[in-house]
Amino acid sequence: MNDAPVPRFSIVVLTFARDEILARMLERLAAYLSGRSDYELVLIDNNVECVDRAAQLAPFHSARLLWDGVNKGVVARNLGFEAARGEIVVLLDDDVFVDTPDFLDRFGACFAAEPRLGAVTIRKYVKGETRARPDLIPHTDKAIDLTKPFKTFRFVGGCVAFRTACLRETGGFLPDFFYGLEEIELSYRMIDRGWTILYDPEIVCEELEHPAGRRPKRQVQSDRLTNKFIISFLRMPSPYVWLNLIAFPPYAYAFAGGEMDVPLAIRQFVAWLRKPGRLRRQPIGREARAYIRQCGGHLWR
Repeated sequence: MNDAPVPRFSIVVLTFARDEILARMLERLAAYLSGRSDYELVLIDNNVECVDRAAQLAPFHSARLLWDGVNKGVVARNLGFEAARGEIVVLLDDDVFVDTPDFLDRFGACFAAEPRLGAVTIRKYVKGETRARPDLIPHTDKAIDLTKPFKTFRFVGGCVAFRTACLRETGGFLPDFFYGLEEIELSYRMIDRGWTILYDPEIVCEELEHPAGRRPKRQVQSDRLTNKFIISFLRMPSPYVWLNLIAFPPYAYAFAGGEMDVPLAIRQFVAWLRKPGRLRRQPIGREARAYIRQCGGHLWR
């Protein structure tokens, strides 16, 4: 019988092929958490080979390693969600460095202030870049003021916090996505069940976007477009589903600077449509659509 006190926070970290960066990231994290006992760390190792993580996990008050020798992609995060005991789950990538030492307290204050708050997405920048990257803005309005907090309808990965009750109700990431835009699909399910999402600029992190463990850019962008097709098909009501399927490829192609194989993305989407036992269409409801509009968002993109 486990008599250990239940932590308030469960920090879930997914890693693959970035051992040196992971060590640096965990070192900074441990310094922030020194002296605290209200958290647990769950490290999910997607590497095929087993690596001894004992020294890396030793500085943490409570830490667990999950490894089975299979690279499951982003859906492996669900293992951390299932293992989490805290009321708040903080999801971190292995190449993301949190810049805000009291990030747990700030996340906690956000959730305490709003009972139906399902997720908190934060201000994120890419190492070496000075401009605001459109894909890191958790909104369809890319001119939105990122210095002020706002309610939104999607979150950006890398560093995001969830109310565990929201994850239990909505489920985690879909196994249909190995990588790319999985956050948008989960966001739709969250708001469709009446949960809200908050952008908080006071919590900041730096993402390295390290190439280790990543597929070539052209393949990644093609996969992201395939996933966008799947998400639109699953969650968008008519006529927006058709707007997304028809109008989004030129937008995505221009954004990717031509580093995208649109025919491949279409073939992959058609293969998914033909897959036995795939998920059926379940578009978001009227209240979720109204919430997106109240946030100043657009359904077509």
